[in-house]
Amino acid sequence: ARAKKPVLYVGGGVGMAQAVPALRSFIETARIPAVATLKGLGAVEKDYPYYLGMIGMHGTRAANLLVQECDLLIAVGARFDDRVTGKLSAFAPHANVIHMDIDPAELNKLR
Repeated sequence: ARAKKPVLYVGGGVGMAQAVPALRSFIETARIPAVATLKGLGAVEKDYPYYLGMIGMHGTRAANLLVQECDLLIAVGARFDDRVTGKLSAFAPHANVIHMDIDPAELNKLR
């Protein structure tokens, strides 16, 4: 089944892995909404029409609501930190999650 409400969740690992050009190429092709963590800011162009800004306790209302309502969350270089997720079990509750990260220890921190 195809996702109806996918969201790209971008973290600081994208920059650390020097993957910003690859991410931007993916974004241009996929044309899906994107949000970023504090350390992920700058990985997504601010003028990207589907960019809703930073997520988490200091993020935008729009970014946080978007993630809560998504049905597919594609996390790239992002941790599921409590400053972003709040209560992890309630974060993106309806979403299937695809998590890509260079740190294997981060991959098992989901729900």
